[in-house]
Amino acid sequence: MKKGFTLIELLIVMVIVGVLVTVSLPKYRASMERGRAMEGINNVRAISDAVNAKYVMNGNAYSLDGLVNSSNYVTGVDMTKSVNFTTPKMTLSGSTVTITTTRTGSYTLTATNQNGELVSIECTGDAETCQNIGMDKNASGRYFLSL
Repeated sequence: MKKGFTLIELLIVMVIVGVLVTVSLPKYRASMERGRAMEGINNVRAISDAVNAKYVMNGNAYSLDGLVNSSNYVTGVDMTKSVNFTTPKMTLSGSTVTITTTRTGSYTLTATNQNGELVSIECTGDAETCQNIGMDKNASGRYFLSL
């Protein structure tokens, strides 16, 4: 009597392993992207906190002094290292500050602050990825993070 596996048994095991990998790989990639997205979300939240603290210190008026360089890129805020996202850019328009960072070739995260408060974090770009990283679609078809 021979010991070992037959060719059929080995092929069946290989097919089962192949099916398991095919099913689990998209979920693995989506969870990895959610982890990467947290970098961008954490950065725009940290910047929003700094901007809103400065808003209160300035007597309820926004000022970007000391927070951005001459090109409006954020420099004066302690945030996580931008590995998967571009350096955040901040703009001031009246009583609204927007902070934007982009995941190269995929999507952009935009935080909006008004009157000393973080109002929203929006995802634009690849709709499927925006949905996979946990953004909710509103009635107008835009993806926002529930705050």
